[in-house]
Amino acid sequence: MRDDQYFVSVSKALLSYQMVGEALKLCIGVSYEVIAASNPPEVSFKFSPASINDAPLGNLVKMFAKVSNNQALIKELQAKKLGKWRNFFAHNAFAHEFMSRNSQSSYTPHSVEEVQQVSLYVGELVLKLGEELKALQKVHARLQSDHRQI
Repeated sequence: MRDDQYFVSVSKALLSYQMVGEALKLCIGVSYEVIAASNPPEVSFKFSPASINDAPLGNLVKMFAKVSNNQALIKELQAKKLGKWRNFFAHNAFAHEFMSRNSQSSYTPHSVEEVQQVSLYVGELVLKLGEELKALQKVHARLQSDHRQI
């Protein structure tokens, strides 16, 4: 049963990381749209949606840091442990669980409780990014409304 808990917890953590990536893509995309809509006609601001959609998590965090003023959230997203845990879940968790039974694992053992704690933390980041996206959507809607009035 404990093994099942481990895999369920890893799966939930991976889902949370996936949601962080998707939230970052949305925040960056809406930010770029706001910037483009705010530009005077003499200044061009072009961006490629593919450059956002194809970016790995680390690059998304860098892009987000360039368009956001939320320094506390940026700092949380830039934490090295966040990326290390994501890489562990995505690339090593399965092998780690089965190899550790034979004492041949080269990875630090992680308990179900540790995995659950990281999953909760990443889930909190998803909520914070959701709030960030809501604020950006309000700015975007206001700009759209202002342009219609002109």
